[in-house]
Formats: sequence, C-alpha cells, structure tokens
Amino acid sequence: MFRTPSTNPLNPQFSFLADGQDNFAWAVFANAGYEFSDQFRVDASLRYDRDKRKQTTLTPTPFLPNVAGFPQGVTGEVRTRVFDDWQPKVTFTYEPSPDLTLYGGYSRGFRSGGFNQTGVGAVAAAQTPPILGVDDIFKAETADTFEAGFKAKLGPANINGAAYTTTSKNSYFFVFLAANSTQNLGNIDEVQLKGFELEASAEIVPNFDVNAAIGVTYSDIKEFEDPAAIGNEAPLISRYTINLGAQYDGPISDTVDALFRIDYRRTGKTWWEPFNTTVRQPVDLVDARAGVRFGDVAITAFAQNLFDEKYNAEFSPGGFVFKARPRRYGVEIGYTF
Repeated sequence: MFRTPSTNPLNPQFSFLADGQDNFAWAVFANAGYEFSDQFRVDASLRYDRDKRKQTTLTPTPFLPNVAGFPQGVTGEVRTRVFDDWQPKVTFTYEPSPDLTLYGGYSRGFRSGGFNQTGVGAVAAAQTPPILGVDDIFKAETADTFEAGFKAKLGPANINGAAYTTTSKNSYFFVFLAANSTQNLGNIDEVQLKGFELEASAEIVPNFDVNAAIGVTYSDIKEFEDPAAIGNEAPLISRYTINLGAQYDGPISDTVDALFRIDYRRTGKTWWEPFNTTVRQPVDLVDARAGVRFGDVAITAFAQNLFDEKYNAEFSPGGFVFKARPRRYGVEIGYTF
C-alpha cells in the first residue's frame, strides 16, 4: 500500500503520496593540538561532510498536487541534490591554576538538507495565507558559534559556566500540511542565538550529591521569506531551563546499599513556529528513583513525570498537537553475574 493507492470502490482514496529516497553520506576529519606552555594550549580541527541525496517520485500522477502557476510533478521524476560543508573548530584553553580552567573558541556545525514530499512547495504556497519557507527541498543548515567559558573547583563544589552567540543559516522548522497530510521541514534564512549556561555540583556529605544548572537563550529571527516573522523568537528554542537534583548512593547497613535520586526540571516558554502565534507556557517535571542493592541483586523503582504533568510535546500550525507522555513508573530488577 505504500507504493500503490487503494482501488476499493467502497472506500475511495482521494490523497496518496509516495517517494523513494537513496542517500549516500561520507565525512573526513582531522585534528591537532599544541601546548605553548603547561598552562596554555590550542586545539584545532576540520571536518568535511558530503551528503548526496536522491528522491524518486513514486506517487501516481493523478494524486500529485496540481496548483495553478506551479509545474506539476511527474511519476518517476528523479531529483538529486548534494549538501556539503567544511566545519572548522578552534579552542583556546588556559589553566591559571589547578582549580580553574578558562576556554574560548569558534566552531561551525552542519546539518544536511533533504526532500519533502513532491509538490509540497506548491501546496504550501496555495494556502491562505501562504506558508512561506516550505518547499519540495529543504536546505542544509549551518551554525557558527563563538563561545567562552570556565571550569572551576571551589571547595567541595565543581562550577562550570559558558556564554555563547550563534548565527544559524537555514535553521529548520516543522510544518504539518493538512491539505495533503504531509509532515515537512522548512527553512528560516537566519537566526541569532545568544545565551549562557551555569551549572554546579557538590558532594555535601559522603555519598550524597546535589546538582543545579540554568541555561538561558535569547533567539531572534533576523531574515525570513515573510518579513512579518523578523524579530520573533525562533521555533523550539526555550527561553530558559532549570535543573535541580539530589542523590544518595551508598550503604544503609553492613549488607545493603541504597539509591535515592530526585530530579526537577523546569522548561521556560517555548515557541513553535516562526510567527509566534502559539507558545507553550513553562513546564515543570519531576523524576524519581529509589532502590536497594544486596549482594548481586539490585531492585529499583522509578517514576518519570512523577506528578503527571499534562503538556504538549509538539505543535504544528493548524492546531495539530502531540501530547507529551503521561506519568510512567515501574520496577527494574538487575543481577550481576
């Protein structure tokens, strides 16, 4: 059925899409480092990715979109694209003391492009209003990042922090087109991301550890096919995340060890699409684990989303939502041979 539409006259099929994919990707990588002194070193690397993708239209021609002003696809049509890029990276590391490391550098990331279903671009353009940034082909994404940070040990605590700025070209966003029941990727021409991360962990008393982290990101759409989205927040970028955790992993008697762990995570506002018409409010989640070990046997109970928080994991324009997983819990039993 994935290649041939149904011919049942009692249940006629009005839409059908099928495309074949043939991809071949390869990469090469090299790196080098040099220590100028015991305190200062430079590391550099270079990677090249090349991804050749071929799409064959398998949809019968009568089912292909036919939109005025756009060429209609043809069954058997083959489209080939090559996505490639160089990805340099350089990092400077300075250790003024054994308890402090400073670093900074530049790196480029690459994510290959690809194909949406045949005719998607025409269908997106025919919507009211048109959905811009979506075509039969989505472009490769590149991201250039400058980052500076530190790693420090202060008494029993380990503290890490970093600040960064990233310029992303052709970043992805997701669109579900109800008109032809397709899930597609579009491109935003340019997005600017700026933010920082700070995390700390410490062993308060023997076998008892705590950790905390915060990350803040400010996103800004700089260039897009529809100027109405310029200045908006980028899709799927949460304004902030907060993580708190505590764990005891040690003996409770001469023969029994115990594990108790609880984690709290708060995810800030998250926008779903370039026009920022819908935003998910902050979400609070708690996970927990508790178990015992005696001899070669371990028994652990766990709960994810302990308080059964109701929220959407995804959203697509048009009001299509994907609910997040509800509370899950269970017991794990392990034996060491």
